[in-house]
Amino acid sequence: MSAKLKTFSAGLGLALASTGLAHAQEYSIIEDSTVIGQNYGFVSGTPGQDETPIGEFDFVLETAVFVKNLELIDLTIEGETLIGAIAPLRARYRASENVTFEIGAVLAQNFGDEDSLETIEPLIRVVAEPSDNIFVIAGTILPTHWSHQALFDDNNKFRDTTEQGFQFRVNNDVFKHDSWINWRVREGVFDAEEFEIGSASQLRLFEDALRLDLQGHWTHAGGQISLSPRVDNNFAIMAGGSYGTGPWYDFEMVEDARLGAHAFFSSDDTRFTNPEEGSGWEVDGELILAPSDTSKVRLHASYFDGSDYFSRRGDPLYNFEDYAQLGAAGLWRVGENVNLEVGAVAQQNDGTTNWTALINLTFGTAFTFDNVRPR
Repeated sequence: MSAKLKTFSAGLGLALASTGLAHAQEYSIIEDSTVIGQNYGFVSGTPGQDETPIGEFDFVLETAVFVKNLELIDLTIEGETLIGAIAPLRARYRASENVTFEIGAVLAQNFGDEDSLETIEPLIRVVAEPSDNIFVIAGTILPTHWSHQALFDDNNKFRDTTEQGFQFRVNNDVFKHDSWINWRVREGVFDAEEFEIGSASQLRLFEDALRLDLQGHWTHAGGQISLSPRVDNNFAIMAGGSYGTGPWYDFEMVEDARLGAHAFFSSDDTRFTNPEEGSGWEVDGELILAPSDTSKVRLHASYFDGSDYFSRRGDPLYNFEDYAQLGAAGLWRVGENVNLEVGAVAQQNDGTTNWTALINLTFGTAFTFDNVRPR
């Protein structure tokens, strides 16, 4: 196996094995993008390439083209088809061993739509690593949170081009963490301020056999000087864990088999309504396969039972009293720094069976300024 294939295989194994459970529905399993999927630490968006040399610049060309069809029929919420592309183009400067600056723009296009996601937003990111695998990110933060879909829907990244604020990430063998604050709307005379604070933590014990999860999400809208009467506060919390076997005996294709259970609590409060509390629980399982050095497959199933559970930024399918799902996703290396992902999920809510499908294609590489060639 070549060195590049080994690097990809190891990284791809981490992508699927590290996401753990504590997730559900049709989230992307891509782990090396800064705009799509879910990951830990500070990802570069340029998989397989070395870090930028200290004291030098490079230019990052990264893009993700996505197709996601939420085929929801006979439910009180509408289905949706999301097709588009996001490209965070940026210059990157590594000031020291522990500090990196990125500046550029996020280009986005929602195919077939002249309004939604058709934007160019600035990208300004400062990343400090005060200790190994501990990162403080300021400015344009990484939206690739590994929150449970019931708290923070993976589809949010297809509707919000960027997240701006502060972020703290930890990525080591025993502890994974991502917490952030995202200012979505600045308070004005007529606009109420909107921001969200999220947190996801996972403790890994007994050589990663046992994983303990604690996650929370707070969405707030309101303000002091705004003339808007809007004041909203929504809290969602999840706690639980999972147990996995790791490699399954001598069957090398199996990387992990895992079962988990999680409990949920929510509170929703507005200026015009009394606080409403909800709860729920979920059991889930997944099987991670590695058919080849350049491919991974995730099979998953879960069942959720809730009572008045509600998260304003979560997947609305979790607002129903029950939610069952069965799905699969595959990830392939199809070219130099190019990943192709295909997945589908069958879902049952309120006695109705629907499905969701996704296709993602990502590319990321870095160029030096002196020779305009890939590093």
